[in-house]
Amino acid sequence: MDSDVDLIRRALARDDRAFGELFDRHSTAVYRYAYSLTHDLVETQELVQETFVTAWRRLADLRLAGDSLLPWLIATCRNHALNLQRSRARTDVLPLDERVAARGATALVLEREEHAAELAWVLDAIQRLGEPDRSIVELCLYEGRSYKEAALALGLSVSAVSKRVERSRERLRRMRAVELEGEEER
Repeated sequence: MDSDVDLIRRALARDDRAFGELFDRHSTAVYRYAYSLTHDLVETQELVQETFVTAWRRLADLRLAGDSLLPWLIATCRNHALNLQRSRARTDVLPLDERVAARGATALVLEREEHAAELAWVLDAIQRLGEPDRSIVELCLYEGRSYKEAALALGLSVSAVSKRVERSRERLRRMRAVELEGEEER
């Protein structure tokens, strides 16, 4: 029986059966590991496929710690699983009907109204900031620019932008606290 290193050499030399032997040798272990990460048959199959496709593409670059390809395959499978998990986290949402059942429709309406009122307050408070601070908020918060990009656009240093953001946040916190205290007194 050929070692994994020999099979890799043969696969690089265009021996089609060599990579198939690597797959046959390690696919069960990779499958079991992938299933332990996902507990889903379809995702497990996709992870195994992605792992071996990555191995095929990177065959010439593989550096094995020992004689076995399995540790590299397991690490690659784990990386693909983490990528899948991150991707899923960006797109997973709780369906509305479950959220309504969990919290109640009335609570959702009240929450939406509170958020709308708070957002209106924030937008009004931002308009009350001085010109340089308002411009920084618009560039960083609205447009999503970095402090460095805002600094370049406004002719300021990055540390000046950072300090102005810090001061503006504190000013807005104080303004909100004063307003909330006034509402409690009424």
